[in-house]
Amino acid sequence: MRLEELIQVLQTEESAEAFLREKGILKTFTKCIVCQNPHIGKVRRNFYRCHRCKKEWSTRKGSVLEYAKVSFRQFLLIMKLFLLEVPVNQAYKEVGLTYRTVHKAYHLLRKSIYQSIQKQETVLEGEIEMDEAYFGGRRKGNRGRGAHKKIPVFGILERNGRVSVEIVEDVTAERLLKESIKKVKRGSLIYTDKFKSYDGLVMYGFRHERLDKSKRF
Repeated sequence: MRLEELIQVLQTEESAEAFLREKGILKTFTKCIVCQNPHIGKVRRNFYRCHRCKKEWSTRKGSVLEYAKVSFRQFLLIMKLFLLEVPVNQAYKEVGLTYRTVHKAYHLLRKSIYQSIQKQETVLEGEIEMDEAYFGGRRKGNRGRGAHKKIPVFGILERNGRVSVEIVEDVTAERLLKESIKKVKRGSLIYTDKFKSYDGLVMYGFRHERLDKSKRF
């Protein structure tokens, strides 16, 4: 979302809610969640009510925002900062919330992205890029593959197409090759760096090209 569009959406809490519902982040309810009666309506700003059984439920019900203690406008601001890769220790100051609140919102966004990727059962094909990365707060000591207590994440990108991201226990050849076989169609052309864990790709039916990151990234 461009900043110009975001400014328009953030005019009111209602417009922010409508945007989140349009994008599928908030659920659209057409009937009661208990008795399935189609005659429902809003009785308060953030609550629906069934006209038959009188059940009330939040507009956030069943969404990533169900237990988030932020307004819809605040969540959209946090989402924009998340997309811009602004770290939590700076983002919470920008939106005027506590570090803990913004950290939890970032976690919900990562969890939502991960769950949506896990639902994809299609196999990637064509020209593929693979790389591994490490996530976690800043810590003293080594970076990259030698980083202490950081979470390794394995990413597979289909050029001009889809992406798969998996949290892995380690980045050994056995682990990365297993993920590659599961998610990439044999015969695809795979680009990686010179990390040794990718050495066996050709043996499993893939075409493999290596890039020297010091010369080309």
